Amino acid sequence: MIRVLEDRVINKIAAGEVVERPASIVKELVENAIDAGAKVIRVELKAGGKSLIRVSDDGSGMDKHDATLCLERHATSKIRSDEDLFSVQSLGFRGEALPSIAAIGRFELLTRLQGTEVGTRIVVEGGKLVDLSDAGCPEGTDISLRSIFFNIPARRKFLRTAATELSHCIEAVTRQMLCRPQIDIEVIADGRTVLRHAAGEDGAKRAGALLGPHGSALVPVSFVDGTMSTVALMSPVGVHRGSSRGASYLYVNGRYVQDMVLRRAVREAYRGLVPKGRFPTVVIQVTVPPDHVDVNVHPAKTEVRFRFAYDLTDAVSKGLRFGLEGHGIKKPVATESRYLPSEKVQLTPQPTLPLRASPGPIFSPRPERLSEAESTRRSSVETGHFETTSSPFILPRDLAGAATQADSRDLLPVPCFADLKVLGQLAKTYILCEGAGELVVIDQHAAHERVMLHQLMQSPQRHLGTGKRFLSPMVIELSPARAAALGAHVDALTRYGFEIEPFGGDSFALKCVPAALAKLDHTRLIEDVADDIAEGGDGRPAADVVEHALATMACHSAIRAGRFLSSYEMRALLSATDRVDFSVCAHGRPVSIRISSAELEKRFHRI
Repeated sequence: MIRVLEDRVINKIAAGEVVERPASIVKELVENAIDAGAKVIRVELKAGGKSLIRVSDDGSGMDKHDATLCLERHATSKIRSDEDLFSVQSLGFRGEALPSIAAIGRFELLTRLQGTEVGTRIVVEGGKLVDLSDAGCPEGTDISLRSIFFNIPARRKFLRTAATELSHCIEAVTRQMLCRPQIDIEVIADGRTVLRHAAGEDGAKRAGALLGPHGSALVPVSFVDGTMSTVALMSPVGVHRGSSRGASYLYVNGRYVQDMVLRRAVREAYRGLVPKGRFPTVVIQVTVPPDHVDVNVHPAKTEVRFRFAYDLTDAVSKGLRFGLEGHGIKKPVATESRYLPSEKVQLTPQPTLPLRASPGPIFSPRPERLSEAESTRRSSVETGHFETTSSPFILPRDLAGAATQADSRDLLPVPCFADLKVLGQLAKTYILCEGAGELVVIDQHAAHERVMLHQLMQSPQRHLGTGKRFLSPMVIELSPARAAALGAHVDALTRYGFEIEPFGGDSFALKCVPAALAKLDHTRLIEDVADDIAEGGDGRPAADVVEHALATMACHSAIRAGRFLSSYEMRALLSATDRVDFSVCAHGRPVSIRISSAELEKRFHRI
């Protein structure tokens, strides 16, 4: 038998969607304070929020009428019609937060509208109104909730320890305050101030205070692309975390989101720069026209849907990578011209694309007397080859001639590798160099591997080998949505040598694959590519398998540890390394490490 649910049951169901834990309540109340124009927000917690959550602000406040209505479900001042849903600019708009919160604890609301003399006090216990009266209180709003889930013991038993819940509450406040340095914020836990930041801090200073050492190391990046603008703080090379939690702070029009489109853009920007299993710290604020983003897709408002997801991913990933290049990163993102034959690449610096430069000479060696062995080695280097047991070492064209100078956060104490003074070779594996009074140790295999990978990536299809054609096409079935997505972007596969075409309905016929990728699970690869495109990507799984194959080739053909290098070969390798991304090798290991004079003095007890 079908029945209409009672209001108290409906409210508890709604509360389950909005209130997961104390941190959910803190998030909703802080967002309401921000929407009310608050300049000062205070958060008080007891037992991690399980005993008490109190949020007070100096915002606009409410009169008695609005204070009463705010506890009705779907009562809101933020929207008036369904058209307003597609131009939402406030953080809250559903009108579900306060009634949901009042339904699961002992709730008290004190509020006074700015410019009035008398405030309003409302007390609700477990969703039932207990008191509505006039009260004396400051302008603004003060909301407290005691004994969370006291009337829903089944939910209360899922709460964690007070320390764990407190950490989540602090994280909820951090998410809101990172992009709002103009707000004075304080969090008090069990009578002790655990978070305090005055208004007026710039974004970088607040990030450093809220995120610790990783936040202090962030570098600023900003750019505009059409109607989209982005302001970001990003980890430089070498700064990353072992956990993804608390690493990415992504905002769309001031709203904190957990969005796959922006996460994908961050991954693209850092591709090849962060070792596997490590995560950069980023604070990214993207601003787009309100009608280009749908914020009404999740009860907790942490997910959004973009109108132009693919374009946004592409623009943000390129913009972030270009910003990183200003701090010494030289490898372009996957969608750039590194996939074109090197002789056709025309590279010039542009304001909205990753930094590049026109080709030039590799080096201009000084004449000197050489032994016969040294002369033989030099001859091989000048023709672009090192003698190895496998593939030749081909020095690349100068793709970085006008590269920006590295700043103090770079992995080198000097602008580029060629500026280092070569001291010698250690254990036939490491090149020892001096620069600006510091010792720089370079892994010759990692450096050469990067040079080789750069060369291979200039024309991947040529290096992947002649295509392997199937006797009969491999027919791959996809869902309608995935088939439609892949059908419009088959170039994500054809540019690497795959021959694939629609086969009717939701099927595709795979006729030919690159020889180097012949042993792959092709069905899974096509499905992954289709999934990526459907979610706003550009078919990255295909690029991943190609890069992995070329990285393996680069590793096998790079000079090995234990190989003696002459001083000329070492200098040539340094010059070649300057022209590619030198931050990490193809497998995520660092190319170089630096030891400052201060560290040496410390080790020798000179200070």
